[in-house]
Amino acid sequence: MVEFIEWVSGIYQVIGDKGKKGELFSSYLILGDEKIAVIDIPSHSIGKEIIKYIKKAGRDPGEISYLILTHTHPDHWAGMNAFAEIKPQVWVHELGLEALKEGQKFILEKQFPFVSKFNLAMKSSLLSKIGKVKEELVYTFNKSETLDLGGEELILQHTGGHSADSIIIQAYRGECTFIGDEGNIYPENYSAFFIDNTGSSMKRAKVLDLLSKIKTENICPTHQSPVPKPFDLYVHNLTFEHKHTKDTIYDVLLSVGEAKIRYIAEEFCKILGIDWNTPFDELGVEETTATAFLRELENEGLVEYESHSLRWKII
Repeated sequence: MVEFIEWVSGIYQVIGDKGKKGELFSSYLILGDEKIAVIDIPSHSIGKEIIKYIKKAGRDPGEISYLILTHTHPDHWAGMNAFAEIKPQVWVHELGLEALKEGQKFILEKQFPFVSKFNLAMKSSLLSKIGKVKEELVYTFNKSETLDLGGEELILQHTGGHSADSIIIQAYRGECTFIGDEGNIYPENYSAFFIDNTGSSMKRAKVLDLLSKIKTENICPTHQSPVPKPFDLYVHNLTFEHKHTKDTIYDVLLSVGEAKIRYIAEEFCKILGIDWNTPFDELGVEETTATAFLRELENEGLVEYESHSLRWKII
């Protein structure tokens, strides 16, 4: 059953199924005076219910002018075909264009490049619903873009932390900031995030710093309910766990080597009770996150990757 929750006037969180740990899979619906926007679309059923809801509200579904993706992980655009007849403009950062054009192939070769699990992941329930998007429907931007809905403006800003194409979106009138997965992914588990193979730990840290200063009334993540002001503790916990994970990876590499990092990353999730849903549990999420932090340590001149041994080491 799909649930619509109006957080501020004209802005709804549209919640579909919940995951094993209670995480939400949701879209956000923004009703402007002239146009309508949808942020992320995790399932076909959510898309169809959005269309029904708009009709009941006395509006034309053809007013859905924009479908905005916070990033191109499969659980954020698996339901795009629900709007096939409407054909809204699909807005994504320019680094996400290739993912939309290639579909599953890009996700499994670039975002989560674990070849040994390729065939298994291709058959997973979520990835099997990811198709290629016609390029003429896709609109891209570089650093920022503003979309006018009539009475509401949406400001799109590139962040690039969780995934290289990650963005945050600010609703100017509604004073809501939609952060996709740049915050925590699962509720009550503040370490339960990951950075894919294209993302940047350093950029994610900057996003968290931005959230501590941003002028907004509500922070709206995809996988949990919005967080109203004051959100000091929310951002503090995210920042602490981000730094804690990075420091742990460096200390383990210094003392016992890379193999232990992979083990610790796996155990870290088990201890915290983090349970990645399909297809992410099939794609080596913990290893992807560890590699992202190792790259940041490399940029800081603390570690290096030896191409001949295919291993990381302390400098």
